[in-house]
Amino acid sequence: MSVEGALNRLDGVSAAEVNLEAGKVDVTFDESKVTVDAMKEAIEEQGYDVEA
Repeated sequence: MSVEGALNRLDGVSAAEVNLEAGKVDVTFDESKVTVDAMKEAIEEQGYDVEA
């Protein structure tokens, strides 16, 4: 939930769904408002490593 919340707080993210068992995040976002780097940073701030 913390990763979903962090992503959903970003301007431009309309939906985020995390599957911790699979180690995956599905994000629906507006590329003109948020960058992939910003989303990676939000995830890393929650204590997770990001592989992309």
